[in-house]
Amino acid sequence: MCGFCGFYLNIQNNVNESKKILLDMNNAISHRGPDAEGYEFDENEKIFLAHKRLSIIDLNTRSNQPFINKRHHISLVYNGEIYNYVELKEALKNKYEFTTSGDTEVIIAAYLNWGIGMLEKIKGMFSFCIVDKKKKIYFCARDHFGQKPFHYYYYNNDFIFSSELRSLIKHPSISKKMNINNTLNYLHYDSFVGSESPIKNCFKLNPSEYLIFDYKNNDLKINKYWNLSYEEKHEDKEQFKKNFLNIFKNSVHDHLRSDVPVGIYLSGGIDSTSIACMAKKVLGYENLTAFNLKFGQKSFDEDLLAEDTAKKLNIKLITHEIPINEQKDKCLSLISDLDEPLADPGYLANGMISEVVKKSGFKVVLAGDGGDELFGGYEPFLKLDIFKFVKNSYLLKKIISFINTYSKDSFGYMGFTYKLKTFAKGFLHDDEYYNSRWLCAFLPEEIDQLINWSSIPEFKFKKEKIYNYVSSLINSGNLPKDDYEKLLRQYQMHYLSNLICSHTDKANMNFSIEARAPFLDRDLFEYTNHTKNNLKNKRGVSKLILRDFLSKNNLAEVGNHKKKGFTVPIAHWINGSLKEEVMDTLSEKEMKNFGFIEYDYIKDILNDHFSGKNNNYKKIYNLFILFSWLKKNSVSY
Repeated sequence: MCGFCGFYLNIQNNVNESKKILLDMNNAISHRGPDAEGYEFDENEKIFLAHKRLSIIDLNTRSNQPFINKRHHISLVYNGEIYNYVELKEALKNKYEFTTSGDTEVIIAAYLNWGIGMLEKIKGMFSFCIVDKKKKIYFCARDHFGQKPFHYYYYNNDFIFSSELRSLIKHPSISKKMNINNTLNYLHYDSFVGSESPIKNCFKLNPSEYLIFDYKNNDLKINKYWNLSYEEKHEDKEQFKKNFLNIFKNSVHDHLRSDVPVGIYLSGGIDSTSIACMAKKVLGYENLTAFNLKFGQKSFDEDLLAEDTAKKLNIKLITHEIPINEQKDKCLSLISDLDEPLADPGYLANGMISEVVKKSGFKVVLAGDGGDELFGGYEPFLKLDIFKFVKNSYLLKKIISFINTYSKDSFGYMGFTYKLKTFAKGFLHDDEYYNSRWLCAFLPEEIDQLINWSSIPEFKFKKEKIYNYVSSLINSGNLPKDDYEKLLRQYQMHYLSNLICSHTDKANMNFSIEARAPFLDRDLFEYTNHTKNNLKNKRGVSKLILRDFLSKNNLAEVGNHKKKGFTVPIAHWINGSLKEEVMDTLSEKEMKNFGFIEYDYIKDILNDHFSGKNNNYKKIYNLFILFSWLKKNSVSY
């Protein structure tokens, strides 16, 4: 796990100035790789590469990057892990002479032997850039699920790239002008989704995409190398259990490959407990240390269940409670460290526990990311039939509307009235975007009220276009066979990469921690997606096979426990310790400085929240993150 950056400039630049720029860009990602750094300055080819290394596999300096194969005129900068590098190395040993024992050189060997087809062979979390000076191309790619980021700028034939946006915009060729359209989407999705960025002419590779930049002919092309599919194949229950657990075991085994100790985030939930059980009881990994975080609020904490699991598995558990007087400073520090706006409070929880892992001397942890997306474990899946029933009942909708009108909102973790108000958003329109409304910060019609359109008269806003992104996912490839598959596509193609993987990478790498997710395995998703839903979930109960696996290993109570997400009490913090910062950031003076926001609308949101009338934490947090980031990075529109 590392960070990298680089650029190709189509114009003649001062070489010394270009070196200084590259150094600044690389220093901006020092937290991603504190163990080593490296540079390549090729003045003839106008190629500049830099790398920061977090040493995990083959700790020797021979695996430092940029990794250069002089014989073949190839250079590589790379971030992540190739989990099947041992098997690939065995397959390539008679075709390539290896000089290292890690996974970095395997990427070079795979490229030399299979070209772009290497992407069909490698399994892992990765983003990389290979410069092939013979072919005069940059070959860049991002992993299947978007665990590792790849940001780039392409304008006037200048190609600049980095693992983080904060590093990318250090380059003076990039004018820090806000992309209005992408920012409107952020207000809805809580993230700059897909290839979108807050800065004009800046982009991201999507999951499972690769990019070829032909610098001789100034041509850039992007293609997809893998797609999720959902075609069901017949299989009986016992065969599914056997095959799934075998693939899962192999994935956990490969994710434990490391030359440094490995820990695990143990929340007390089904996903992390299943990984811990597989690693310790089935694979016999003895030196596993678990980490758990608590905030002193019962509706958020799961430390007691994690403690019971750790005892039964004989795993050392480190539980850390964040003192109340430290929560504000840690929260603000993490928000300040965001390389791009991301309004997912899960980032804060991950960041706080990552700091504990770092202080405990670990570099690698296993995480449960992907379990809910794999099995449809989120509440919308489990309540889908109820939603469809209520949607067709005029009386029930009126009753819900009445309760929402006269009930005081709840501010705890997923309180009843808050959930009911969110549930009702699904009925606002008779379309397929009800889940997008459940998840969103701002509805399209609320964005219409929030923006001062007279300040950007050249921009023509159409509310329905907000849903274009999620619509493209729902309707990609073969049309979904039912509403369940529509939900699955949204969570696997959007929520997973744009929020879950994004917050995990940003939070963990902020403290130089490599977080690995065994559920995010290509084979596991391909197999499970082709299995009938009733073998995975039934009658509102999800993850049947994992519950059965835990039950057989004396951990049945984990499956009986009410699901909680790993997050923070952000609504309470906004009401309390963060209130002053929120009010300052979203003040009338600050909003006038930005110019494109209707302050009266924000004032109503704040007043309703602080009076206890409505829990508007999602709207407030979304705006707080956005304007904090824009101000810190001196971005204008």
